[in-house]
Amino acid sequence: MPELKLVSLLPTTLDSREAATRLADIVREYSDKKQIELDFSGIEFMSRSFADQFHKELYLRDSDIFEIVIKNADASIIRMLDAVSKTQTKRKAVKKTHQVASYNDLKQMESFVMSW
Repeated sequence: MPELKLVSLLPTTLDSREAATRLADIVREYSDKKQIELDFSGIEFMSRSFADQFHKELYLRDSDIFEIVIKNADASIIRMLDAVSKTQTKRKAVKKTHQVASYNDLKQMESFVMSW
């Protein structure tokens, strides 16, 4: 199983969506493997935006290709990844219909508003 030390690939503070996309691209280079280990040693912080993009890129899009194993992650990083995973489930769009009124002139609209 390949192991990627994030501190050698990214800054110690993971705080942008671009960094998450860059990491996802690196991980995809190993997509021929069944598991990929991400070593978070030395990573001090992970922002919500990084975690959100990371989850979208690798867990929602590529989860059926390979498994990601998280290693040596600080508790705050684990909590952030867990929190994001709970909010990223795919949801069906809810269709709503709204009543639309059409008027030919202002008098017609005024009469409707007055009767309402």
